[in-house]
This record gives sequence, structure tokens and C-alpha cells, in this order.
Amino acid sequence: MQKRIWISLTIVLLLTACRQQSQPNDSQDTKASSDTISQTVVSSHASDSTPSSAFQTMGKVVATHYADVKFEISLPVLRMMVHNGDHVRQGQLLAEQDATRQTNVVEQHQREIEQAHLQMQDVIISQGYDPEHIDKVPQRVRHIAEVKSGLLLAQNKLAAARHELKITRVTAPFDGIVANVTAHAGQLAQVGDIACRVIAPQQMDVEFRIMETDLSRFAVGTRLQVVPVGDEHAVYEAKVTEVNPIVDEQGTVMLRAHVATPHQLFDGMHVSVLLNTPQP
Repeated sequence: MQKRIWISLTIVLLLTACRQQSQPNDSQDTKASSDTISQTVVSSHASDSTPSSAFQTMGKVVATHYADVKFEISLPVLRMMVHNGDHVRQGQLLAEQDATRQTNVVEQHQREIEQAHLQMQDVIISQGYDPEHIDKVPQRVRHIAEVKSGLLLAQNKLAAARHELKITRVTAPFDGIVANVTAHAGQLAQVGDIACRVIAPQQMDVEFRIMETDLSRFAVGTRLQVVPVGDEHAVYEAKVTEVNPIVDEQGTVMLRAHVATPHQLFDGMHVSVLLNTPQP
């Protein structure tokens, strides 16, 4: 009986020893399996890498052709003819000043010219010529008559008065869009005061900065994509036109790119500048 008990205890001890030896092996097998899965996932990500290197930075739209239209004479503004965002044509009236005095001066000098013509005829007659046939009067005699009659002086005064009358009407220098309207009716405009700005919307560039380490990627002629921050679905094509050869204290360089068709881009608008460089 005791012999059977010892045999049973021996079997139990042997089984327990076998189990303890098998546990470390199972742990090593599990760890090895986990390492194999992790390496597979990394390898899978590496195989999905894109064949191009994307570069992105922020920039700002700048109008390359614009004009601040200014008043050339100190007079009250009679009326403003445009508002921000209006499309105008070259020569279109933008603002008009009170030109009552200038109109009267022009009329006055016109009357002076008429009076001078009469006096000129008297001088020509006194020289023995017929003023009705002015083409037969010698040039020297005509010049003397113009000076004595005051005709030359009256003509110069009339030309100056007409110019002063003309500049009371502020017109568009070229086709464009009106912006920054600052004048209003009733305002006393001084010489040099800005009435508004006219921008040519077809001529827009983008200015942006890059690190000097990226200069090799942005040679003149490099094609870019421009995306407004307010509309990520609008994509514009652009081309690098200028590289400013100065590196600032932050190690950046200013570049400028011309936008091909900037239909909805505004001066000062913030945009993303994208560059896709194919990899070998």
C-alpha cells in the first residue's frame, strides 16, 4: 500500500516539474509571434509610401498692378461714383469735386480770348493787312499782333483753367476693381488725398518664405499650386518668378510666384503654397 502511495507522489511531482518547464517556452513563443506581427505592419507602411515629397508653406497674395487714385486739387467732394468691389473701365468717372469756380474761370478766359481776337485784328489792320485773309499776313506781323493783343497770354490762361477744371473729375487709370474707397461726398479733399484704389485683378502674385535649406527645390520657373485658406477646393497654378537673394535672421528667403489665372484671389489673401517633387 505504501509503495503505491510513493509511486503516485512520484508521478505527481514529475507532472508538476514538466508543467513548470513548459511555461517559459510558451511565453517565448508568444513574444516571438508578437514581434513577427509588428515587423509585418511596419513593412506594410513602408511599402505604401507615396512616390513624391510634398512641401507646404503659407503665403500671401499681392497685386502686381494697382494705383492709388488721388485728388489733384483742394476742393470739396461733390460725389463719389463708385463703391468697393465695383468693376471700372479706363477713363470711367470715380469721383467729382465741386468745380463751380473752375467753370467760371474757363468761361472768363474764353471771353478774354474773344476780346483779344478783336484787338489782334486792329493790330493787323494797322500794319496794312486784311485780318479776313489771315493766311496772307506775314508770320512776323501775326506774332506781333498776338503779343500786342494779349491773345497768347489769354490762350495760356485758358489752357491752365481747362486743366484745373479737368482734374476736378477723378477717373480710373485702367480697367480694374475698386478697393479702399476713403472719400465721400461733402469731404474737403486736399491735394494728394486718396479717393480709392484700382486693382488689376488679372495680375496677382504670391509671396512666401522658405528655409534656405530648401532653396534648391525652388528655382525660377518651378511650378506650384496655390490654395486659399478660405476655400481648400480652389486650386490655382503658379510659377516661381523671383528669388530674393537675401537670407534673414531666421534663415528664410522670400520668393514670389505669378498666378496664371487668379479669378477669385484678392490682394492680401492668405494661401497655402504647395510643391510636389517627384522622387526617383
